[in-house]
Amino acid sequence: MAKNSSSFVAFPAIILGLLYLIPIVGVTGFIISFGVNVPFYDQWVLPALFEKTVTGTLEFKDLFELHNNHRILFPRLIFIALGFISSWNIKLELFFSLCLAMITFILLYKISANTSKNQNYFFHFTNLLTALIFFSLAQSENWLWGFQIALFLINFCVILSCFILNQNQFKPKTKLLLAAIPCLIASFSSAQGLMSWLALIPGVIMISESGNQRKKYLTFWITLFAISSLIYSIGYTQEPKKINLSLIEQLFASIHFFFNLIAATLTNSYTFSSYLGLIIILNFIGLGCYCLINRKGKEYLLKSCSPWFSIGIFSILCSILITLGRYDYGANYAIYTSRYTTHSLLLIIAVIQLWFIIISKGNFSNRNYYPKLIYSFIGGILVCLIAVKSEIVIAQAQTDLINKQRGETCLELINYLEESKFFKTHPERCLLRLSKTTWWIQDGVKQLQRIKLRNWANNITFKTESEQLYGYIDFPLSRDQPLKLNPQDSIILKGWAIFPQQQNQPQLVFFSLGNQLSFFANANVGLNSPDIAQVLDSPLYNYARWEVQIPAVQWRYGLGNTTIKAWVYNRDHHEFIPLKGEVKIILEKD
Repeated sequence: MAKNSSSFVAFPAIILGLLYLIPIVGVTGFIISFGVNVPFYDQWVLPALFEKTVTGTLEFKDLFELHNNHRILFPRLIFIALGFISSWNIKLELFFSLCLAMITFILLYKISANTSKNQNYFFHFTNLLTALIFFSLAQSENWLWGFQIALFLINFCVILSCFILNQNQFKPKTKLLLAAIPCLIASFSSAQGLMSWLALIPGVIMISESGNQRKKYLTFWITLFAISSLIYSIGYTQEPKKINLSLIEQLFASIHFFFNLIAATLTNSYTFSSYLGLIIILNFIGLGCYCLINRKGKEYLLKSCSPWFSIGIFSILCSILITLGRYDYGANYAIYTSRYTTHSLLLIIAVIQLWFIIISKGNFSNRNYYPKLIYSFIGGILVCLIAVKSEIVIAQAQTDLINKQRGETCLELINYLEESKFFKTHPERCLLRLSKTTWWIQDGVKQLQRIKLRNWANNITFKTESEQLYGYIDFPLSRDQPLKLNPQDSIILKGWAIFPQQQNQPQLVFFSLGNQLSFFANANVGLNSPDIAQVLDSPLYNYARWEVQIPAVQWRYGLGNTTIKAWVYNRDHHEFIPLKGEVKIILEKD
């Protein structure tokens, strides 16, 4: 009987464990499916750090200097360590962020457990809801961009400090000193990290029952915040914004942006996002007022809620900081830009945890199930909102994946790309997804090659002809006489490209001039081509067409007769394969 009883007890624990794993497995699958091992945008500042590390010229100022108004000292150290461990494999950075998030959730769970004597279904429902929000795909840009390690690191530091301040086995002074260390790390990981000192004030106040001790601890804490802010401000400069809005318009734009940012984890709707954000804020304020009003008779309630108030305040302060920096982009920017939600979602978590504590410890009769039913109903609505948001995010990630993969292929072949104006300024250049500034990529590639941290394709075979059909240039039509162009003219090239009977189809076509074994331009493959699919009898070729307009002035080479050729890159066989058809041109003087 004892053995059967033991099995019976263990079974729900296994089920609960699996339920908690669902959001984590979901994010893991999301990263595996849509993460691409290619640096983009701000990550191109890192090759300079890698080179200085190898050459022994790395100085503290290189780690401490500003990056877009942020001190990212500790993230830089992490980037350097991960870069050399993995030969700068970006996916290691993505999984490092996931590991930080997993540890942070464990801390959130521990904090919740400390405030609940009975870990019943209500407790687990609350924390499963917390897990769904915390691992939400709404923050997709941060899950898929290694440079965003700083945001996950800051969340970890703040919640670790809350956890430390909530532990009873430490003396107050010890808790204060231990909690200050993560806040110090957060402060020099990004500007939002400085908000951790202010957010944790409720936890600092609650570590002692003595009024005099509280004043001393609070003074010490604010002093640390002032010192951190002073150090942070050394050499700090910020360019003034040019905003063509009145003060009233700026105020309304900021408020709208702020509420949208708070709600961005749950919805993409521009219609009611600001109302949802307002509801979340009012709930947090109302819960705070309730605890303050009942603080004399229910000191235990305020102590249990203090870590969640700190987490909620941190989220609000970060959202205010982001709003001040980005409201001029438009209120809706807060919704469709997912990278700001990693901090803002903490407020939603704080609200549901505070409601859990108040319902569990409030003046509700044990037989009155209405508060829990209402709570569960609202929790169900949140689950539905998260599910809808996740579906939208996955669709967006699928589209963005193609552009990232194009950028990855383009970067792999960078030794074969000419320094043409096309690859510097053209809106359809394949390097655009990696950085708007081409020279930034080129400098980074050179630095990485010098220290042999990453290598790019060399000695790729240019096949003169192919046994199978890989595609055509079908516009302009082939002609005996060359097409005459002036420097101010443009040429439109159209065609289609396939990999015969392969699951993965080409995403890029590259163009060369004459007998050059290098490329001056590219075209994106992906236009609708039902005719190709029908003729070749395969749905694999439904999006095989491409089209690009190339200004003649963007070509690197001068006047005279030449021929435009089109190629696809077969990574499996390490070769460039020509498409059928060539375009003869002659570039004339004005």
